[in-house]
Amino acid sequence: MRKLNRIFFFITIVAVLFSSCSNEKEVKGKNFVKIIESTENGISENSVFTYNQNQLLSSDNSKERIDYTYTDGLITKIVKYNKQNQLSVTLQYTYQEDKLIKVISSDDYVIYYTHQNSETILYEKYKINTQNQEQKVQHGTLFFKNKNLIKIERTFDNVDEGVLSTSKTTYEYDTYNNPYYAILGYSQLLDNASLISKNNVVLTVVETKVVNGGEVITSANLYPTTFKYDADNYPTEQVSESSVSNPNYLKIQYLY
Repeated sequence: MRKLNRIFFFITIVAVLFSSCSNEKEVKGKNFVKIIESTENGISENSVFTYNQNQLLSSDNSKERIDYTYTDGLITKIVKYNKQNQLSVTLQYTYQEDKLIKVISSDDYVIYYTHQNSETILYEKYKINTQNQEQKVQHGTLFFKNKNLIKIERTFDNVDEGVLSTSKTTYEYDTYNNPYYAILGYSQLLDNASLISKNNVVLTVVETKVVNGGEVITSANLYPTTFKYDADNYPTEQVSESSVSNPNYLKIQYLY
């Protein structure tokens, strides 16, 4: 009986250790240390990333350096320094109960977020004029499902009177790991669109509609993306003919 008890105790300890290791790997994820972006004309840009455990400290390439500041595990400030014109932009993030409620940019805009529930978030974006007054430029809704941003609906407010201008962006995902999601606090950065999602976008559809009197103008654009993955189900290569955020990049390689 003592021998059986010792065996049972040993198996229990091993199971607990194995479970702890598995959970730790799941929480920490896997961080890329370098990204190689290749454009259609063959120009490549290398970005190097530095971390403190799974906190992103900075990213650096020939054009731009970005520094990140954390407070209690949340990203509260991002400073983007343009090496070409030597100008910088600062983004400050405010949270309430670990949920992002406000983004202020030194580039003269502010975004407010209202969390209706875990799957629906309202936002309003304002431009700050020279008199420090806020003028609404757009508002809309972010829709989430399974920790992925699946749709953004926007209404543009800075249009002529009598004109209605709207857009809808929808995202389709794979079932693999988005490496940005492994960065501590990154999933709360609602102003980063689909990069905050758990999985990787394989198709982006952008639809626009402008109503001006009796005239209606609509458009729809599709942006497919393909990936290659490693043994841990993280992307090693991302290829797309064009991108919503940067239409010049065709291929992105991730090095971990």
